[in-house]
Amino acid sequence: MHLACLSAGKAFIREVARTGQTIGTVHTLGALHLGHAELIKRAASENDVAIVTVYPNKIQLRPGGSYDFNLDDDIGLALRSGATAVISSNDTEMFPPGYRTFVSQGDCHLRLGGPEAYLQEAVTGAVRWICYAKPTRSYFGLKDIGQAILVKRAVADLLLDCEIRFVPTVRYKNGVPLSSRLRRFSRSELDELSCLFTALDHSRREIAQGASSVKDLVASATSQIKFRHFKLDFVRIVDANNFDDLEQVEIPFIIFGAATAHGLRIFDNIYVPDQDTLVKGPSDIWIGLPEQS
Repeated sequence: MHLACLSAGKAFIREVARTGQTIGTVHTLGALHLGHAELIKRAASENDVAIVTVYPNKIQLRPGGSYDFNLDDDIGLALRSGATAVISSNDTEMFPPGYRTFVSQGDCHLRLGGPEAYLQEAVTGAVRWICYAKPTRSYFGLKDIGQAILVKRAVADLLLDCEIRFVPTVRYKNGVPLSSRLRRFSRSELDELSCLFTALDHSRREIAQGASSVKDLVASATSQIKFRHFKLDFVRIVDANNFDDLEQVEIPFIIFGAATAHGLRIFDNIYVPDQDTLVKGPSDIWIGLPEQS
């Protein structure tokens, strides 16, 4: 089922609520891929109704930028993955004249990927959809770790009655996380980018063996990254609660890296919330690489 405006979506949500069914939501910008499919599958398996929203949130896009997606393709993928309904919207509905409300969390949104990550805007968009859909549970991928953690914090702080569920990162077998930003990259570029994840995971293994100096760990990770077409922006190890840079590693933490190519900054991370994840590694989901291009 596709509901092409907010009023139609709200009528559907009210009817679901009236019958007492649980709702799981997945909120997207569009350009859905197998990473989104994993979120949708979990929402569908853990709830009576799974709702996917598709809207390229203009406040988290570069000013004047556009977002390339095909709504029909997205609806098809969502429904095949188990969605009960797809709700789409547009700028006129989402940002009428006079809109001015943003979710503020101090400067946390600037500490991880910087202003270029548009984290405050991403969190605002997600929280608005949660307020709209009133889901029992809402699902966020750990690939976008900053958004996932800050949305969970916002939902708790705002007393919203919704459980935020984290879903492991879906990765190609070479380690590169699935991302809408990478859909135009060639297979050879994806292979080159794989060394970023390899370096981040090397740091995790070093920490598991007792290393704790962030300065030394970052230097070791950086030395392993050999790019030709990408530019390494940074490798960092930060506190998972507030995204502050650490000097000595303490759980929970995030090993976070970024690289740039074709004018796009690509992020990757390893989230370590506990000792078990540190030792065994994250519970990522691995899939085959796309066809050579």
